Amino acid sequence: MFKRKKEAVIFTDRVHSIKGIISLCMGLVSGISFIVLAYVSSLSQGNGSMLLGFAGMALFFLSLVGFYLGINSCKEKEIYYTAPVAGVLINGVFIIVYFTLYIIGISL
Repeated sequence: MFKRKKEAVIFTDRVHSIKGIISLCMGLVSGISFIVLAYVSSLSQGNGSMLLGFAGMALFFLSLVGFYLGINSCKEKEIYYTAPVAGVLINGVFIIVYFTLYIIGISL
């Protein structure tokens, strides 16, 4: 009559890495906070207080920690690599962005 699809049963010990999920969350927080800081800085027409600069440096270090956690979680065995790789990519991009803004701020 009707052919039934062969039921796929996959036995795996793979889990989601906690460090990878934390890395991804840190990257998302860093990205959203960057957008907020850029908006607040544009409202003050580029003459923001030192608090904005301190927040930018704190976000730089947050991205560094997120990048470190993502790299360490990629070294774990039997995990899903989606969250750690996404965390490494997002944090890596924002490290470059923050460092570039820091260098531009020094030169001006």
